[in-house]
Amino acid sequence: MLFSSERRALAKELAEKQAFMDVIDRTQAVIEFEPDGTILKANENFLSALGYELKEIVGQHHSMFVDKEYGKTAAYRGFWSDLASGKFFTDQFPRLTKNGSEIWIQATYAPVFDTEGNVEKVIKLATDVTQRRKDTEDIARSLTSMANGDLAQRVQVSDIDDLCVLGQSLNKAMEKLSVAMEAVKAVSDTVSTTAQEINSSTSELSNRTETQAATLEQTAAAIEELTSTVRSAAEGAKQVEEIVANARAAAQGSNQVVQDAILAMDHIQESSDKISHIISVIDDISFQTNLLALNAGVEAARAGEAGRGFAVVASEVRALAQRSTEAAGEIKGLISESSSHVSKGVDLVGQAGVELSSIIENVGTISGHVTEIARGAHEQSVTLEEINTGVSQLDAVTQQNAAMVEETTASSQILANDATDLAQQVDKFNTQPNNVVSLPTLGFEDDLNQSEDAAFRA
Repeated sequence: MLFSSERRALAKELAEKQAFMDVIDRTQAVIEFEPDGTILKANENFLSALGYELKEIVGQHHSMFVDKEYGKTAAYRGFWSDLASGKFFTDQFPRLTKNGSEIWIQATYAPVFDTEGNVEKVIKLATDVTQRRKDTEDIARSLTSMANGDLAQRVQVSDIDDLCVLGQSLNKAMEKLSVAMEAVKAVSDTVSTTAQEINSSTSELSNRTETQAATLEQTAAAIEELTSTVRSAAEGAKQVEEIVANARAAAQGSNQVVQDAILAMDHIQESSDKISHIISVIDDISFQTNLLALNAGVEAARAGEAGRGFAVVASEVRALAQRSTEAAGEIKGLISESSSHVSKGVDLVGQAGVELSSIIENVGTISGHVTEIARGAHEQSVTLEEINTGVSQLDAVTQQNAAMVEETTASSQILANDATDLAQQVDKFNTQPNNVVSLPTLGFEDDLNQSEDAAFRA
């Protein structure tokens, strides 16, 4: 009874294992190898996938399914050495079918151990993922094209559900990104054009501002020089005003001197008149003395010898009277001549006084004009000082504007360069939609090398 129960349990377990193996056999491509890679057997799924019959592969080496060059490599030999040592590998592998076409499988190479722990054989369980691999490569290449700027590329939507969703999402993303990039292109073109116009305008403005600043600087220097000149002229006019005022005062003083000279001349004239009168009196005295001397001589002659001495005295007196008369006459002539000269001098001094008065009047007029000129020059100097200050401030502001315009020009140049660079970068994107294409698969050797690296890293 116990033995029968154990047999039933064992049979059930064997049946479950067989059922499990049947599931694997129905759903997986299964092939068994010797530890060295010699083929022992393969199920129908495997034979169908690679296009062989069982008798064509039994006893052959696994290398018949791989590229001949790869089968000669140390990596391939190491692959089987690792399997024989008990390692297993799970990865996607490229394999060659009977007609030489490429097939991709998702496979697990698993060593089978005997009771002593030695590798008895190697079983490979695989599924055909060629279409998945191709569709995945299409998506990857489309992403690569997108990364390289080709937004017009569209991926062929896969029949595999998960890849179908991914492909549709990718196509939608490419389309939306293409529309967005078209808008960016339009904006970048506008920005580039506007930046170029701004750069051109700011460059022209910079040149004009520099010219204006230079002209204003020259104007400021000229006004500064003019201000200095006018200031000097105002100071000179002030000095002239003082000199004219001094000259006017001197002329007025001279006029007083002339008036005093005229008065002195009048006094001299009066004195000369008095002297003339005195000379006339002296002349009369001389005449009377002469008459008296003549009478004394007559009386002395009558007296004879006794009046001879008196006659001599009378003669001398008469001679003195005669000389006095002559001297008085000469003095009178000189006084008359002197009076004539004094009269002329009085006339000339009077004329000089008149002329001096005219000069004083003219000097006064000149002084008034010079005063007005000095006042005007001072006002001009003050006005020019204010203008010079304003021009200096304007020059400083213009210099600051020139510096700001120069900075703006530099910024606009950077903006123009950046806009041009942006346009060039955006131009790299191809946004014109093309027909949907299915991208070619990778070359066999490239995929083989990639799969080998992945396999031996596992």
